Amino acid sequence: MSSKTRFNSVPAFDGSNWLSWSTRMSQFLMAQKLWAYVSGLITKPALESTAPSTAITRPATAESVKARNDWITEDSVAISYIKMKCTKSVVVGIPAMHMTLKEVWDSLKECFDKASATVVLQEIPPGKEDPERNSLMHPAWVIRRRKDNLILGNK
Repeated sequence: MSSKTRFNSVPAFDGSNWLSWSTRMSQFLMAQKLWAYVSGLITKPALESTAPSTAITRPATAESVKARNDWITEDSVAISYIKMKCTKSVVVGIPAMHMTLKEVWDSLKECFDKASATVVLQEIPPGKEDPERNSLMHPAWVIRRRKDNLILGNK
């Protein structure tokens, strides 16, 4: 499957479909080898210097500058992917600068990963509610999996 096809399979995130959007977006970011930026496994490299720590100015090495710039580029690309798959009303809540991909993802998760039982059941595709056919998508399993964030009612 091409990366364009994978990206096209990610639904637009409108604030009400966190479960389906985050699942598809995380799969897409994994396929692009960008998930480690979300998980924090790949962190922003520090600028290193060969000057002694007592020096007044400590210029960074070319290698550490390149590694940091490469990290910033990859992190920014992934943030762009997320923003392209969010509606305008969601994008305006994402600060334009100074946030890493991990911070953006964690912020979206904190704001929107509070599903009601109704929303969880609505996001399950038709035909997936039979536990014999697909136990991972059974409503009871989804609700148990998300019990820490479950809000009862029609919110």
